[in-house]
Amino acid sequence: MSYRTIFLKICLVVAIVSASGSLNVASAAKKKMTFEQAWAYCKAKLDKEKAYGTTLQGNERFIRGGACMKDLGYNL
Repeated sequence: MSYRTIFLKICLVVAIVSASGSLNVASAAKKKMTFEQAWAYCKAKLDKEKAYGTTLQGNERFIRGGACMKDLGYNL
């Protein structure tokens, strides 16, 4: 192998390791919300997106709210 391919492989490995390391730091720094804080956050997010809440289209709001809560680590 030439020096150029070795150099490119080393650069690729360094880039992958640094990217994965920064993801772990970001996720470790994220503090888990309480259930009430998560509920308020998701409700505000749905209100901001103007998700329908009428009886005919309430299912969409329920599903989107449940998905938001699941992303934050809580089940409905």
